[in-house]
Amino acid sequence: MNLKLILGSITFAMLTGCTNIYFDNGVPEKVNNQSHNSSQWHHNFALALYEGSDAVDLSEHCPQGQWQTVHTYKSFSNGVAEVVVNQIGPAWYPKTVEVSCTKVPFKAE
Repeated sequence: MNLKLILGSITFAMLTGCTNIYFDNGVPEKVNNQSHNSSQWHHNFALALYEGSDAVDLSEHCPQGQWQTVHTYKSFSNGVAEVVVNQIGPAWYPKTVEVSCTKVPFKAE
């Protein structure tokens, strides 16, 4: 009984911590002209009050076009890593950041 309660509590805690935030640049295109997708982890520390990673440079991720969508979320692997590390104390809170780029006829300077 105790094992089921513990596993249920861990599962509930991991599922309730999931967040999804989308930043869209304009209206999504009807035609699929995505030229590039990238994904990276973003690191926060000390109860997520300190941002350990640099801000995502969209011009670096989309050198040949314009960014369409930035999606930040806590993936399953982020949650597992966070739970393992934070057994010691509230130290590390990773998230995944995905950037989608679109092809544009010209790049504004």
